[in-house]
Amino acid sequence: MVAVVDDILTVGPEITSEEVGRAQGIFAATDQNKFSLLMAFNFVFTKGEFSGNTASMYDRNAIMSKVREMPII
Repeated sequence: MVAVVDDILTVGPEITSEEVGRAQGIFAATDQNKFSLLMAFNFVFTKGEFSGNTASMYDRNAIMSKVREMPII
């Protein structure tokens, strides 16, 4: 399974929250025995204090783990 995304980034979790950018990238299933994903995303800020900037995330996401860390570059 491979998916390509271009989703909105908002100030808060509410559906009516202001859009401040886009989350653009890919994720793919990567483990034959456990549910985990390879995730590579760029967070592109288009409004607000960070407009014109980007942050990137790249890591393995072990979906079933209660605690996970994802590095932001």
